[in-house]
Amino acid sequence: QVSRCKVQPCPGGPQRARGSVIGNINDVEFGVALLNATVFDSPETSTRIIQAQISNVPRSIGPAMRKLVSILNPIYWTTAKEIGEAVNGYSLTEGVFRRETQVEFATGEILRMTHIARGLDSDGALLLDIVVNGYVLQLPSSVNLNVKDYTEDYIQIGPGQIYAYSTRMFTVDDASVPYSWNHTITYSPNRGRMPFLVETLHATSIAAEYSPLDEILEYKIHAIITKGDRSNQCPNGFALDSVGPYCSDEDECAFRKPCSHICHNAMGTYYCSCPKGLTISADGRTCQDIDECALGGHTCHAGQDCENTIGSYRCVVRCGIGFRRTLEGLSCQDINECQESHPCQHRCLNTIGSYRCVCNRGYQLRGRRCMDINECRQNVCQPDQQCKNTRGGFRCIDLCPSGMTKAENGSCIDINECRDGTHQCRYNQICENTQGSYRCVCPRGYRSQGVGRPCLDINECENKEPCQHDCKNTAGSYQCLCPSGYRLMPNGKACHDVDECLEQNIHCGANHMCFNMRGSYQCIDTPCPPKYQRDPGTGFCLKNCPPNDLECALSPYALEYKLVALPFGIAANQDLIRLVAYTHDGVMHPRTIFYMVDEDPTIPFAIRDENLKGVVFTIRPLREPQTYRMKVRASSYSVDGNIEYQTTFIVYIAVSAYPY
Repeated sequence: QVSRCKVQPCPGGPQRARGSVIGNINDVEFGVALLNATVFDSPETSTRIIQAQISNVPRSIGPAMRKLVSILNPIYWTTAKEIGEAVNGYSLTEGVFRRETQVEFATGEILRMTHIARGLDSDGALLLDIVVNGYVLQLPSSVNLNVKDYTEDYIQIGPGQIYAYSTRMFTVDDASVPYSWNHTITYSPNRGRMPFLVETLHATSIAAEYSPLDEILEYKIHAIITKGDRSNQCPNGFALDSVGPYCSDEDECAFRKPCSHICHNAMGTYYCSCPKGLTISADGRTCQDIDECALGGHTCHAGQDCENTIGSYRCVVRCGIGFRRTLEGLSCQDINECQESHPCQHRCLNTIGSYRCVCNRGYQLRGRRCMDINECRQNVCQPDQQCKNTRGGFRCIDLCPSGMTKAENGSCIDINECRDGTHQCRYNQICENTQGSYRCVCPRGYRSQGVGRPCLDINECENKEPCQHDCKNTAGSYQCLCPSGYRLMPNGKACHDVDECLEQNIHCGANHMCFNMRGSYQCIDTPCPPKYQRDPGTGFCLKNCPPNDLECALSPYALEYKLVALPFGIAANQDLIRLVAYTHDGVMHPRTIFYMVDEDPTIPFAIRDENLKGVVFTIRPLREPQTYRMKVRASSYSVDGNIEYQTTFIVYIAVSAYPY
């Protein structure tokens, strides 16, 4: 028996690959296509060259498959030149793995491929089965197609699991078309993992040709594999799993909720979608309404209008001018232009589908405006009358009525009786000319007795009582007078007290105070008792007791004089002044009661405690001009109930003879 020797593969992976390609592209079933590839090192560059040939490729899809260089992805990933510590697919899997690939073109076509690598045959060739299904951008064979160099990042996402993706570009007659690839690779977990979390495959010098005559598709590609730019960091969309370590997919939909409506998680990314009737906006995350009416995507019939709604549309009846749709959109109703837009100047009459403007009497309609009719042009007045047109009518005026005279031009003009002396105003009357007549008026402060009779003085003091105190009538006017000690205010009617103490700078002498009363003043004796001294700042009499003088210590601490001037007629129960008792430090004492000393029943005042103050108030109406003197004592107590301070107030209250 003769058996073939088992050939060991060369370092870096197999040098040959063979397999089959089945499936359909663009709905074209191409049976079984055979794949053969050879791998060798480039003599000029530090890369590995893969040359592949696929036979039995139908002419209808052969030109379009020139850009599908990733159909060879399992071969160039398995055999790529290893740079540094990076490993290719063969070093990692020994050529046994499954690879799922999806290609998505910018024009919307999607192609899916399944690669099953079954290891090496007895000749050391990689065995590969490929199944393709989907659509690609259809291209004629005559176009010049060029696949640009690209890179693919391989990410270890779990035991025996790798995810790879790339965005690529090919040109069609110098026009660039982008398309994206993503791959999921599974292999035996016992083979371990890549030495880096991320490795990068570099594909360069890509060439693809299709021979329609032989139905053969040929590829050529240079490939190396290196560690990624951030070989030990997970890319965006992945999170580090320290168990492997691996880069596990991050579910952006669950954690970040980036979509406005529906979120779909994908490996390393996510995408958003919208319900029916909505479409994704330019930001890729929010949904916006599809205006089926504007885009022509509706099924409304002739005689109907398309009305867009959020997520849909509705067909409504089309209404003519002067009508509007009802809310349900199934019928039309008349628009009452008269109520809604008020289009007419005078009156508006609504009609079915329109309206009509009507003018008032004396006007005629021109367009939408009512113009006045000049009836005077129709000779509507008598020959001895003058016609005067008015808005909406006219007026007939007799020629030259009483008090008028004809001018040289025939018109009637007023006779100025005041100027020509024909008036009957006499004495102190004043003649005022009016249209067609005149009138006799009196000066201000006089009243008329009729034409030709003297004007009588008006006694304002009798009629209006304009003055606060006394009124003196004068010829044509009046004068207000004030009592002694008052002066007339600028309004000429009210009286104001003269402060003699201030204005006359009256000095009453030591131990005296000048008390300004309403209408007068008085020097009040305000002496400080023995053992008291007057405070120069406040004017209070403050006690200064010698040591061990018990009698002095029990007497009031302070004596204060209060001077109050009041008008006549203040009612009972009216608050007048508030007295406050202070401590040595000038602070209002918190526990003080006020009471009258030597209370006189004839005094119409009393005192009560309110909010730590003593309030002096009236107990009877003040009906007599008089000066009252009352003595108030304020006793301030300590916390334990003992008298701590005593203050005496001497209050002088002067009631005026006048209520001002």
